[in-house]
Amino acid sequence: MRELSQKNKEAAERDVLRDFCTASDHLEEQFARFAGCGTISDPILRSDVGQAWDKGLLWRLKDQAHHLFRRKTKENQSAGLLLDWTIGYIFHECLKLLENVHQDRYYAPKLVAFAQTIPTNADLLAKFEIIRSETLNGIRREIQRISALMAHTRQLFCRYFAGRSDHLPLARFLHDQNDLVRRVFREDYEELIRSVYGEETELLYTQAARSLIESGRFAAASEALAAALQKSPSYPAALELLGMLRHEN
Repeated sequence: MRELSQKNKEAAERDVLRDFCTASDHLEEQFARFAGCGTISDPILRSDVGQAWDKGLLWRLKDQAHHLFRRKTKENQSAGLLLDWTIGYIFHECLKLLENVHQDRYYAPKLVAFAQTIPTNADLLAKFEIIRSETLNGIRREIQRISALMAHTRQLFCRYFAGRSDHLPLARFLHDQNDLVRRVFREDYEELIRSVYGEETELLYTQAARSLIESGRFAAASEALAAALQKSPSYPAALELLGMLRHEN
């Protein structure tokens, strides 16, 4: 397997975290829907899973995790290998969930219609209803397993990125998509930030600003530095970068 450059490796790590957060957000929305009205959107879940010839978000995430974490690197010896396992497991649990959702959406209504049109088979229909209820229980079990796996995966990301404060693509993602990351990581959000930046959380914003400057997004970089200075008004790295930006302008 060809070795990735540091730049490409960091971009791939950022992409895996980004896609995990996006997929988790979609799944949590469907799980909340099931808790509220007892249904999951077959088209939405099917779109996120995809097919071999038209891979969805979850399928691409699984493939990217295999591509990244199965390489022999320092990070991949522990948390990376487990991330590959959990992300792959989530994908296959979603395949099983999709099958149950499809059965409940397309076959359950037919059973109700049969009960109205062929009452002479009421004894068999009652047995079929038991099977249908088992499908619903299967959906509940899959949701519980996937939710548990996503929680463990969040913890693994905290460990995988521990001490990676020099990771500019990571900082940029955590800054640009902060609402998404907070929504997905929930009670683990603060642990994620501390694992990367320790107590120097201002560094998230200055590193994001460096990435934004490299991309020519100077106004957005200034906003990131303002956020760092709001947390620590005399933070040297933020003041230095802000002075450089003013000089450039």
